Amino acid sequence: MHIDSKIFQILKDAESGRAITKQEAIMLLSLSENSLEASVLRSVANTISRQRFNNNALLLGQIGVDMAPCDGDCGFCFFAKSHTKIEPFVLSSQEIIDRCNKFALGGAQGTFLMTMHRFGFDWFLELVSEIRKNVPKDFEILANVGDIGIEKIKLLKDVGVTGAYHVCRIKEGIDTCMQPKARIATIERLLEVGLDWYNMCEPIGTEHTPTELAEQIWTGVDYPATQHGAMQRFPVPGSPLFDKGQISLSRLGQIVSVIVLATIGQKQLKSIAVNVSNLVGLFSGANAFFPEAGEPEIQNDINKDGFTTALWRQSNEITTLDCRNMLTAAGFSNLINTKGEPVKSLI
Repeated sequence: MHIDSKIFQILKDAESGRAITKQEAIMLLSLSENSLEASVLRSVANTISRQRFNNNALLLGQIGVDMAPCDGDCGFCFFAKSHTKIEPFVLSSQEIIDRCNKFALGGAQGTFLMTMHRFGFDWFLELVSEIRKNVPKDFEILANVGDIGIEKIKLLKDVGVTGAYHVCRIKEGIDTCMQPKARIATIERLLEVGLDWYNMCEPIGTEHTPTELAEQIWTGVDYPATQHGAMQRFPVPGSPLFDKGQISLSRLGQIVSVIVLATIGQKQLKSIAVNVSNLVGLFSGANAFFPEAGEPEIQNDINKDGFTTALWRQSNEITTLDCRNMLTAAGFSNLINTKGEPVKSLI
């Protein structure tokens, strides 16, 4: 068997330290996920990423702190007001603090606090302030909220938020009620204030073309992301995109691999994530997971309230223990903090 000569040269150049171009990314994303070339792509990206991050990995938790029918009304989302059956619910600050501490116990270096697109800012500000007083001082509080202005971002930084997840998603303004310009403007404000910016190519569906994927990936190439990565879309019953189905883990890994090659040489990038946490992603160049629950005190002790993607997957939440087990199985050496410094051995 012989690998396509053009693909071979792209991968050889990447191994030598040259980041791929957007057109080369489109070529790599056009490969069949089960082709020899796609398999070699994932292998090369895995090798490059292991060397780049010294075979170390990062865990960052996620907590859905409130839920309600959402005005964002995204065609892929469990909470979109046009098709959700969810009832409004808010976690207590003590429950959130307890979860943060369980994440810390399991090796997570911080937690994303996730809200609906529209949320009570004063409530969120007070929540962050309360959490900051009751978790380890080096445990990071990260925001995953809707579009907000620069003054509010400054206030979040003042009370202890160190970074934020914010994405101009695939087909933004088409599959969502939000506009790409507004999403990008929020990203620019986050960077201007000095927060770490966490980004992913998401939510990836079967219908998305290589060009669409490359265009979205390049937001995290053109802007200085602390973390890049890829996330598959989950089919939500009753949602407009349900019938589109779900991409395979091998396809998800292929997209992760392209992100690895596209971000070569970006020193501010400290990790590459895959969501949902899976071994295929780890062997495709990812080194970061988002556990949905902290360290279980007893077997099957998982969170029952709040939301993570487990809610629309209709499955148990992935714990820090689950993540460490996968990282160990994949041969990673240490857990790192968000700066890339080793903090806990996995061996």
